[in-house]
Amino acid sequence: MSNLIISVVLGLIVLVLLAIFINKIPKKLHPIVIIILLGISGFFGYKLYKTIEEPVKFEAVKEERYKQVIGQLIHLREAQNAYKTITGTYSDNIDALAKFVDTAEFALTQKRDSTVIDRERNIKFRLSPDDPNGYKKEITLIDTLGFRSVKDSLFTDVKIAQLLEYPFEGAPGSIELKTDVYIDKDNRIPIFRARAMKKDILWDQPERLLKDELEIRSVEAIDGDAIVVGSLDEVTTSGNWPRQYAEN
Repeated sequence: MSNLIISVVLGLIVLVLLAIFINKIPKKLHPIVIIILLGISGFFGYKLYKTIEEPVKFEAVKEERYKQVIGQLIHLREAQNAYKTITGTYSDNIDALAKFVDTAEFALTQKRDSTVIDRERNIKFRLSPDDPNGYKKEITLIDTLGFRSVKDSLFTDVKIAQLLEYPFEGAPGSIELKTDVYIDKDNRIPIFRARAMKKDILWDQPERLLKDELEIRSVEAIDGDAIVVGSLDEVTTSGNWPRQYAEN
């Protein structure tokens, strides 16, 4: 922006000088001067247009790509949560996650309440332990109705093995996936983090606009230099994006 301001100021100075001295220039050179003036005006008009147009295009590209990447991070979170539900931990191996989704099954269960004889209370009050007319208690039973594959339940149209790859051609790098254990007193709690760097997502955008995006701090923006879900510093599976993109 500062370069543009300097260029515009210099252009205005040139135009003013030409306007002042045009009468001292031979008339036969006036057409050449007019062409030069038109060229200068066109050049700075184009520079001004690009200065306005570039941020608009940048925002459109950024929003579209961020939404795609956030969608991938949400699928990664769902895969990790399903993996942890069955195995008790997370995985930093995308091939292991993909294999799990393709082969693992959830148990389909149903809870129901039932009334049974309270043998302990019957004994306490000197009744026969199995006296059908004695004390009763309510219990909750969980019946297994069958099994359903994780893929059919959550990931029908999702290719887990490709979730670390950016969905736009030419992007350098890939989404980073890491796991760790959070120590809370005597508890060891599994944690994970998936991180997509903004510089990789917006690699082909104007450098000055990318620099501003990496430093942004706003409640309506994604702060910092990366889009992240989960954390290696605390127990969370939330993302760092605002709700305008998706539930975090």
